[in-house]
Amino acid sequence: MSSKELVSIIIPVYNSERYLNECLNSLFDQTYQNIEIIAVDDGSTDTSLEILKNYSDKLKILSQENNGLYSALKLGISKVQGKWCRWFSPDDVLYPHAIEIQVNEAGKYPDNTIFYSNWDIIDENGKLLREFHESNYNELSKFEYNIRLLYGQQINVNTTLIPSILFQKPGIRNLDDPVAIDYDFFLNSAIFHDVKFHLIPQPLVKYRIHADQLSHKNISKTLDFISEIKDELLMKLDESLRSKYNFGIEEYKKTQPTKNKTLEFGMKLLSSAPSWASDRILTLYLNKIRHNR
Repeated sequence: MSSKELVSIIIPVYNSERYLNECLNSLFDQTYQNIEIIAVDDGSTDTSLEILKNYSDKLKILSQENNGLYSALKLGISKVQGKWCRWFSPDDVLYPHAIEIQVNEAGKYPDNTIFYSNWDIIDENGKLLREFHESNYNELSKFEYNIRLLYGQQINVNTTLIPSILFQKPGIRNLDDPVAIDYDFFLNSAIFHDVKFHLIPQPLVKYRIHADQLSHKNISKTLDFISEIKDELLMKLDESLRSKYNFGIEEYKKTQPTKNKTLEFGMKLLSSAPSWASDRILTLYLNKIRHNR
């Protein structure tokens, strides 16, 4: 792979003034310089758009009336020129060598591969809480990995490097629950476009947990919606393949510890918990459930 391949970064921005400068500076400071940054302001009512304009010489700014995450992503994707793409949260921070490491790793694998990594969890003030180690499924077959996805394996989209060509295929949908958009995209890519996922087992992102982020709200609804997405997707398969996947999911369930089921029930209480408690419950979920999948 040429080290000069362009990487496009899409940042959907909505009322993100508190963390936006830090996020953008982490992108400008990348050791891999052949990147384009596309920031889509989704009708912010704070100073987010003004902050973006301060960097107008370093990024492309798109602005629209408030229309949600899907609309902002779609607009950003329509302007992508790079072979590789990532969408990134304005709350989070990218380590300086992140893109260089991912592009170098991508040169070793087929182009229909999505790369993701471990990540560090930080609080609203940037304090490091812990490193999160994703489950390493690099040695699994595509079918075995798809079973994990169907069972609910999440991938932190902020860590990913995605072949831009995937955005030209059916995959990203406007969903009632915007938090599920990335899961839906990854699942469709795996099942219908024969995409392989590869973990880079080192932290490349600081992922910020705070009470105002979208993933904290209506978490019970989101978990139910993700289950609906799985069922909907399976119904699109022919009966033989659907049966094979359903059998694989049931067999995989048998290998999961009972404590995971208890923790998942606790996650359903998250939406009614106060913010100080929701941070702790979410961290518990990240640390215990996802790591064991």
